[in-house]
This record gives sequence, structure tokens and C-alpha cells, in this order.
Amino acid sequence: MSELQIGLLVVGAAVIVGVIAYNRIQESRFRRRAEEAFAPDRGDALLEPAHAAGTRIEPQLQPEPDGGAFHSAGRQEPRAVPVAPAVPPPPDSPAPTVLAAPSADTISYAVELQTPQPVSSAALETLLGDLGPLAPRVRVEGYSNADGWAPFEPTGGGVFKRVRLLLQLADRSGAVTPQDLTAFQSAVARCAATLSASAEIPESAAFAQRARELDAFCAKVDVVVGINILAGQGKPISGTRLRGLAEAAGFRLGGRGAFVYADAVGTPRFTLENQEPPAFSSESLRSLSTQGVTLLLDVPRVADGVAAFDQMVGIGRSLATSLGGTLVDDNRVPVTPQGLEQIRNQLRTIYAAMEAAGIPAGGPLALRLFA
Repeated sequence: MSELQIGLLVVGAAVIVGVIAYNRIQESRFRRRAEEAFAPDRGDALLEPAHAAGTRIEPQLQPEPDGGAFHSAGRQEPRAVPVAPAVPPPPDSPAPTVLAAPSADTISYAVELQTPQPVSSAALETLLGDLGPLAPRVRVEGYSNADGWAPFEPTGGGVFKRVRLLLQLADRSGAVTPQDLTAFQSAVARCAATLSASAEIPESAAFAQRARELDAFCAKVDVVVGINILAGQGKPISGTRLRGLAEAAGFRLGGRGAFVYADAVGTPRFTLENQEPPAFSSESLRSLSTQGVTLLLDVPRVADGVAAFDQMVGIGRSLATSLGGTLVDDNRVPVTPQGLEQIRNQLRTIYAAMEAAGIPAGGPLALRLFA
């Protein structure tokens, strides 16, 4: 073996040792930072026992004196708008915390990698596999001078030397935790070491706080409004008849056990679901007989929610008439014009709050947050 070959072997071994050492140092540094930033003596009202389990407490609208509001009695979903009319604060009360208007970056914790060679799809797949349950929250984008930041297509091969990974801070399953952020940092550091990449990894404490604030705001507007069609006495609703009427009204049977009403470009507006088992399917509808069905509007995912609500009510009335049923609230009380107007006003309040927070209902951010 020549002296040159021996020298190359020594250099290669030194590089491998250096990469492993760098990886260990990075992981140790991120773990130490997380422990310092999230020490046990730092109490937070949002992390008291009532919230610590990570299960969101769905908002519920209390009944109004006129009985026109919808309730969520016995339902898994919130059934009506939870935002109460604004009440002026006392003169000496502290200023409320204002949720900063988010963008694609401010609802995520972003880490950028710059590599000497284009990043391969295989390297990113390894990284996402290392993230485990966090992987579905992560978006991968590549940068080009022509297009700026764009989604990284796994089938496109390695074409980007600048890649950023964005961990979404909140969704319907709740907020990311400090431990989640630390795990994300460590996984990205390991990936960077493997790729000999430089990594811009921000401190995470501010992002953990941001995640809690964002999750608390989303919980206030994460609402489903529902109205019910109750079958007539002794006249259960036939599945075959329901399907014919629903499809004539513009619904299409979806893959999640419900009929979906979409707009002209295919964006869902509201759904029609069975109140009883089983869920709707082509097979079950052939023999189905049910005492009631429910129309549901997923408030933060629909841009023109007041118009969609009115359309849903109109279709509900028509279906109820054709099926010989009655349009009722969750207390089985027939809906009234006063109750419907109350819901409209509260929808306007929610949509105004989302607009002010920079998360317009039905927009890209809302669709990501309320997926």
C-alpha cells in the first residue's frame, strides 16, 4: 500500500470521527438548552393539570333564553360557535395578549440546511423516519433562485442545496411540546452531520410559547355547527331514498362515511352524516334505516361560512320536507329564525377574529391548522 493510500485512509477516518463528534456535541447542546429553557420551576397557566393531558376541551355554547342556540349535548364535536359577545374590560385590567398574525413561517419552527451537494430524497426520508410521530407535522421545502422556496418533491431527486424543514407548532391534536422541539432539533442535527451541512437551528423556547398561544387561539374558533333532520314518527329514513335526494341536492358520497357538499371547484362546504351506526357507504345505504341525519359545517375550514350556513339550512329544510322529517337542533327543538340569526352573528364574530389574527377561514393556514 502506497504512502498516498495510507494518507487518504487516515484523512477519511479523521473526517468520520469529526462528523460523529460534531453530531454528539450538537445533540448535547440542544438537550442542555431545552433543559435550561423548560426547567420545572417555570410555571405556566396553560400547562396546569387541566391542560396537561393534551386533550383539547372543546368549546360549547351555553343555551340562550330563547332556546334557539345549538348545543353539544352528547356529541363528540362542538356543535355551535363558542365566541361570546365582546365585553369591555375594566379600566385597570392589563392589556390582553395579542396573537401575532401568522404566516407560513410563524406557525412553524423552521430549520435551514445548506449543503455542498444537493440533498437527496433518501436523506430526507431517513430524517422523517427518525422523527417518528412528529413526521406528519413537518413540511420540507427547497430553495431555487427561480422559484424561491417550494415544496420538496420526494420523486424529484436531489436538486436543492438549500433545504428547510418546518415543524408546525399546532394542529387539531394540540401544540408541540418542548420535548417535541428538542427531538426535532436533534434529528435535524444528525441529518446535517450526515450531509456535512451547515444548519441554522434557532433557540426553541420562544417557539414553545408560540405553540401554546396558537393552540389556545385555535381552540376558541375550532367549531362545528350542526343541524339535524329527525325522521317522522314511525317513518325512519331509508338509505336508498336518502342517497337519491342527497345526490339530487348536490352531495356526493365521500370516503369517510359521509355525503360531502362541495363548491364549483370541489372545495367541501358541509357534510351530511348518519346520527346512528353505521356510517354511510355504498353498501350500508342499500339496507340502511335511520331515525335521523345531521348536517355539519366545519367553521374554520370554510371561507364564506355565513353563506355556507344559509345554504346548509336551505338544503336541510328541503331534505326534511322530502323525507317527511323535521329540522331540529340538538335538543330536538325545531329551529327558529331567531336561533338561526344568533348562529349567523356568532359566525361573523369567529370569522372576524380569524381575519384579525391573520388566519382567514378556509385559507391555506386555516386548512393546515385545522386539518
